[in-house]
Amino acid sequence: MSLKQRLQKTLIELMAINEIYPNEKEVIRYVEHRLDEAGVKWQEDGFRNVIATIPGQGESVMYSTHLDIPEPAPNVKYTIEGDVIRSDGSSILGVDPKTGLAILIELLIDLAAKDHATHAPLEVLLTRGEETGLFGARNADYSLLKSKIGLVLDEDGPVTQVVIQAPGYVRFDAEFIGKIVHPREPENGINALQMACEALSSIPWGYSAAGVTWNVGLLSAGTARNSVPGKVSLKAELRSYDNTLVEAEGKRIEKIFCDVAKKFHGQCIVEHEFEFEGYQLDQTHPLFQRLESTFGTMELKPNYFATFGGSDANVFNARGIICVPIGSGYYNAHQYTEYADIGAMEQIFDFLNRFLQS
Repeated sequence: MSLKQRLQKTLIELMAINEIYPNEKEVIRYVEHRLDEAGVKWQEDGFRNVIATIPGQGESVMYSTHLDIPEPAPNVKYTIEGDVIRSDGSSILGVDPKTGLAILIELLIDLAAKDHATHAPLEVLLTRGEETGLFGARNADYSLLKSKIGLVLDEDGPVTQVVIQAPGYVRFDAEFIGKIVHPREPENGINALQMACEALSSIPWGYSAAGVTWNVGLLSAGTARNSVPGKVSLKAELRSYDNTLVEAEGKRIEKIFCDVAKKFHGQCIVEHEFEFEGYQLDQTHPLFQRLESTFGTMELKPNYFATFGGSDANVFNARGIICVPIGSGYYNAHQYTEYADIGAMEQIFDFLNRFLQS
């Protein structure tokens, strides 16, 4: 079976596994079974992240992706057009992260059968709960890892897509509490939805302040059509390249919400947490010399860019493992137009091999 055929087969098998955090049991079982068959050593840390290792010469390198998908996809339907596996539009495929996961499984299987004197030692960290809040990376047992540099397979596009800057992130949850009454006597109630609407209208959408994105992704209100809403809950987030600024903005929005609630004689309970730091990597670091050398052997030119998307790389960089997310052969992540390019995955496989040897 050719490498392309192997990558396609593994990807399709992974796409059939429908698991979101915290229920990644089947995908973990699948990965560990494939590694056992190939004689690859692996272990789970206390959070059930999977760490696989291949011996080698020199300083070790970490490759990583995650195990969970962003939303349930129980009946994945797709078409195959040459090298492209494309969603039929009814759901995501889960190719974020499963293209990277398929590549790493097949790479580990290949390396297990090769002469380890020709490449650096490899540590592959497969994390849980990335989509929900980088939980696997934040709870990983770093005492089990030796690597100081790495690559994270978790970016749209071909291998030449290389993220060198990503934002800090604040999770922001709020609950407006009023007083529920029958709508025949609204003057006796405290409308929590009215409170929430006034508070939200006080904050610009998209960017709450210069350099800080603000998004309310989930909002729920009330209990019945014929009741004045007594409670509103929302889940939101803020992102910025400036870690100090994004933390301060979370506190500013909390004050706005609480002040509006007091105006209505209601209450607002806010929980916000600075979940992970942003980073901007120094391109004089030896990691980039190795990247440039590897791209050069393939006659490729990297596209270094900044993104407002976070990934496990945020946590790894804060932990002292200098790493970049690279393109993983998937496109239109989290959309019902997702697709994977097996040709791009094959090129990424080649790149990862060469990176270990450089």
